[in-house]
Amino acid sequence: MGPTEKFYGKIQQTAISDEIDRCAEEVRILGFSVLENIIPQKELKTFSDRIDRVYRLQEEELGHDYLAGINELNVARALLAYDDCFLKLIVHETVQKMVQLFLGEYFILNLQNGIISLPKEEHHQSSWHRDLPYQNFVISRPIAVNAFFCIDDFSPETGGTELIPYTHKMETLPSNDFINRHKVILNCPAGSVVIFDSMVLHRAGYNSSDQVRRGVNHIFSVPIMKQQYDFPAMLKGKHSEDPFLNRLLGYDSQVPSSVSEWRKNQYQKIKQRQQE
Repeated sequence: MGPTEKFYGKIQQTAISDEIDRCAEEVRILGFSVLENIIPQKELKTFSDRIDRVYRLQEEELGHDYLAGINELNVARALLAYDDCFLKLIVHETVQKMVQLFLGEYFILNLQNGIISLPKEEHHQSSWHRDLPYQNFVISRPIAVNAFFCIDDFSPETGGTELIPYTHKMETLPSNDFINRHKVILNCPAGSVVIFDSMVLHRAGYNSSDQVRRGVNHIFSVPIMKQQYDFPAMLKGKHSEDPFLNRLLGYDSQVPSSVSEWRKNQYQKIKQRQQE
């Protein structure tokens, strides 16, 4: 991973041995990193078509004008609840390894959204924001990590996501001068995934090309955080028989509706541990 740098004094240096280590170090320091060739090129068209299909269904549910009135155009929310193909992105081995490095063994899917950026149109997510909105605090370790899959090419022309490095370590939005000098515009090919601390400030870029640009954003969080969608209710028990998916999709961290239910859940957990 490159030549060894010289240094003196009592300094410890981070050791990296592969792309996972490289990505993790960049996320810790910069707040984000990119891994290329995560989705095979032959599968991109399928994901692209199905994002569009889910969005059409959701627009039909409430209507174009309704979505426009609440700034919800061109966002296909909770994709997994509409199409099982999106489970493949959630459980991708590389992404799961990355998230585990930051959140440990127990984390849940907080959201999964398809972002559609149309040519010559400003997306409503073009304002600077964190994906944990209104939480303007600094913490020593992440409580949520994003995995944003690039289904189409991300570039300055297609409106690649813009990020401000180091802002996961800052409580305030930097000055315009700092932003203009230090912001990064993602330039990565379709099939890549962007891993970033959910507290890093970012925004959608402006798509000046003639092509639609799509991405699928995921937030994985510690289970003390409420899911953006009640995936267990939406999925109606689907995938709950798999222990890994039971935990990942939030079945195992639902809020009990009564003291009795909480105690029954505790009984089942203890019984399961005894059987293991």
